[in-house]
Formats: sequence, structure tokens, C-alpha cells
Amino acid sequence: MSTSENLYVVFTMDCERIRKYSPPGGPETWELSEKAIKGYTSVLTDYGYTGTLFIVPNTAEYHRDLFLELKDEGFELGMHYHPQSFLDGRYTKYLGEYSYSEQLEQLSLAVDYWSRALGFKPESFRPGNFSANKYTYSVLVKLGFRQGSDYLPNRNIPKYHAVWINANPYPHHVKEGDYLEVPTTAAIWEPIKKGDPTHLRIEGYSAEKLCCLVDQWVKHLIEKNIVVKTIVVLTHNFIDYTDSGNKHRVKIEKLIKCIEKTARENNLSLVPITLEKLHRILDNIK
Repeated sequence: MSTSENLYVVFTMDCERIRKYSPPGGPETWELSEKAIKGYTSVLTDYGYTGTLFIVPNTAEYHRDLFLELKDEGFELGMHYHPQSFLDGRYTKYLGEYSYSEQLEQLSLAVDYWSRALGFKPESFRPGNFSANKYTYSVLVKLGFRQGSDYLPNRNIPKYHAVWINANPYPHHVKEGDYLEVPTTAAIWEPIKKGDPTHLRIEGYSAEKLCCLVDQWVKHLIEKNIVVKTIVVLTHNFIDYTDSGNKHRVKIEKLIKCIEKTARENNLSLVPITLEKLHRILDNIK
């Protein structure tokens, strides 16, 4: 089956530091963080899915053994980064507020910290709050990153330095180098306003709204004749996904069934995948 007949599904989780050390937000305790990560990955595995975990450096260190076990199970470990939650709080701005040299300095330290914790260098990236600027891709390429899910199309939050109005919503290589951008799935047809469009954030919407977005998005991809059709789902490590009765866990299961139903109805072959593996596939069909 050709790439154009596939529907690639990337489940992601931003793994934050605990709230005490993370001004942008995070789980209340490390115990909750562990439950969130274990529960989320367990649900995905039960349904035959995989995913990409975006992990801030300090959390990579704290949950080292858990993350390495998940890597062995096929999950991808990428780096997440909030300046405000890194190290001792010395950085107080959003990533998109910093210059090239400042981002290079910070992210170099973060990569070193993350790599020491897990024993290898990260190749996938997502910035906290989707905050970035014109320098960010150049810094990421210089540091050896190869792919990311760096923005939410049509997010319009100047406070976070995260303004992505009319940004390309489909997978694409950026001009700064061999770096594949795979944006989070969003309702780009909604009128642009301050804040966010509807998007595939598990904790952000009802199951019905998430499923409606999946259906509309896949139809949009087909109508636009987008060759590489992707769905990118987002959540965080502050929900107890080990609790089978948790409303957000129930939503994941409903969402998976919706994705599978939508793929069938549109004669698409569903392919659960990580960002790294998606990039590898696309490089092989150039």
C-alpha cells in the first residue's frame, strides 16, 4: 500500500517536572507522574499503538528506569523543554523570547542533562507551550535533532511567544535542514482568534469533540490530496491513566476506536508510529 493510502497516528505525551519546580505546570507529585506515564503507555500498548514521549530533562533523570523500559517496548523518547522548569529556575522566559545564542546555550545544557540521564542523545523535540521563534529550528538542527512536533497550527498566544497563525499544518521538512516537522492536529478551518483552535489534546475536550475533529481532519486531508496523512494526539503526565475509570483514560479508548472507524470508512490503512519512524519512512520515499 502506498504512503498516500496510509493514515499515520502519533500519540504523544509531554512529561513535565512536578509542579513545585515547574512554573508552567506539571503533576502534583512524582507518583502521579509515574502513574500517568505507565497508564498512558499501557493503554496504547493494549490497543496495538506506540507513541513518542517528550520528556523534560529533570523528569528524564527521575523516571530513568521507567523510560528506558518503555524505549525497549518501542516507545520513542524525545526531549521537551520549558526554560522555567529547567535546573534551578535561572531561566524565567518562554523559549520563543530568547535569541539564537541564548537558545543554543540553554538547549545545549538541556541536551547534555537529558543525555546523561538516559544514556543517549534525543533526536525528537517539542518546546513547552509550543513557544519558538525564527532561531529555534536552526538551534535544533545544530544540536542534532531530526524531527519534532513543535507547534499547534493557528495557536495565537503572544504571551507564550507562540503565534502560529497560518503555519503549515502538514508534515514537512523545514528549510533549516533535514528536520521533519509534524504539527499537532488542529481544526485549522475554525476562525482564527486569540487562544487555540480545537485540537487533539485528550484533556482539553469531550470524546465527542475529539472524534468529530478526527473525522473532519481526515476528510480534509483527503480533499486536499495530502500525501502523508497524519494524526498527532497530545496529553500530559498529570492524569492518572492507570485508573480505568478516569474520564480521560476512557476518552483515549473512545478516540482510538474513532480513529480506527474513520480510517476504515475512508479506506485508509492505519499505521501507529513514532516521529522518528515516520521520518525514516519519508526519507526512504524521497
